[in-house]
Amino acid sequence: MRSRKRWMGAPLVIIAAGGLVAAGVQVVQAAPGWLAHVPLFDVSTVRVEGTDLVDDREILARAEIPDTANVWHDATGWEASVAAHPMVRRVHIRTRWPSTLVVEIEEREPVAFVATPVLDLVDADGRLLPIDPTRVVLDLPVVRLDRAEWSGEIPSPGRLQALIEAVVRLGENPHFHGRLSELREETDGTVTALWGSSPGLEVLMRLPIDPALVDEGLDVLTQGLAGDSTATPSYLDLRWADQVVVGYGSD
Repeated sequence: MRSRKRWMGAPLVIIAAGGLVAAGVQVVQAAPGWLAHVPLFDVSTVRVEGTDLVDDREILARAEIPDTANVWHDATGWEASVAAHPMVRRVHIRTRWPSTLVVEIEEREPVAFVATPVLDLVDADGRLLPIDPTRVVLDLPVVRLDRAEWSGEIPSPGRLQALIEAVVRLGENPHFHGRLSELREETDGTVTALWGSSPGLEVLMRLPIDPALVDEGLDVLTQGLAGDSTATPSYLDLRWADQVVVGYGSD
């Protein structure tokens, strides 16, 4: 009998729980409508997190969160305003109860300088970033467009895409990327990387960059220098899939 009572009571428990869940959903959906008028939830503080290159005051000015804001208000419009900032990749506004809004920022990260002919910073999408390079210290390679194919106008993200992708791919080899000073576009569609201190080693490569081939080239270079410590290589040719060429002197 007892087990039968439990069996008969189970559906009632499930029905009751389902009713509570449904009621809870309705309350949550309706809550912002009236909670937005409760003074306890009026926004008293707005914080910005995740910024490094952008002044927090710029983000707050973009958001334009009014003094009358409540944490239950829809933040979609504020997020859209902040997302329009050229240095912002993503933004999310969350609540820290009961009265603080946190504007979480993911900045666009510079990956290289582009000679335009002045040096402008650019991100992984090829977008020029409004950062004054004289106000920040960034150890990044310089990308130079082929002068014969460049009109001299500010390059579009599409024009820079292949070269910036090359810089990003070279970043998969920290040893190589750490000494990469310049990546130059050539007329024939290849690129030349200047690697190491002045005058540096010229590394000739085809696009798209193959990080595995770069690793192989560095291994060949290291082995060659180990066999002759007085040798001074002038270039490393990685344009071919089946061979690595190390040039010396006037080769």
